[in-house]
Amino acid sequence: MNQDRQQTPVAETIWFRGNCATAEETATLARKFADMLQPGDVVAFYGNLGSGKTYFIKALCQAWQCAQEATSPTFTIINEYTTRQGVFVYHFDFYRLESEAELMNLGLEEFFYNDYICLIEWADKIEKYLPPQRWEVYLDFLPEHPDARAVKIVKREPHE
Repeated sequence: MNQDRQQTPVAETIWFRGNCATAEETATLARKFADMLQPGDVVAFYGNLGSGKTYFIKALCQAWQCAQEATSPTFTIINEYTTRQGVFVYHFDFYRLESEAELMNLGLEEFFYNDYICLIEWADKIEKYLPPQRWEVYLDFLPEHPDARAVKIVKREPHE
């Protein structure tokens, strides 16, 4: 795997930054974000356990009318879905990733540099392997509001 990609200078554009007061508001944001994504996009999700990464991904897949219901691939690492338009969506969950050798066997470049949409939970565990051009979704708890989330969505693009 080519780790030199991370050395590329990257520009960041904030697409969204704000709070979602309810789970439904988070799902609505995910559905709006779904319209932004195209085949070939990689989306890295960041947040603590239970912060809503899988919930956000489920809402994305519902917006795309995927033939399969999105579920967390915590034990299988990868789930494959197909949108109504025939685009393959790969949902990765690296929570239980134990070694770099496991990662090497997956062939991530085949997924990341193709016409698929890749959704990656626990992206911090594979940070150095992520492509420099990607979306990042940050989900954080709001202490006094159990269903609310602080959300930030960033587009990262290499620049000269």
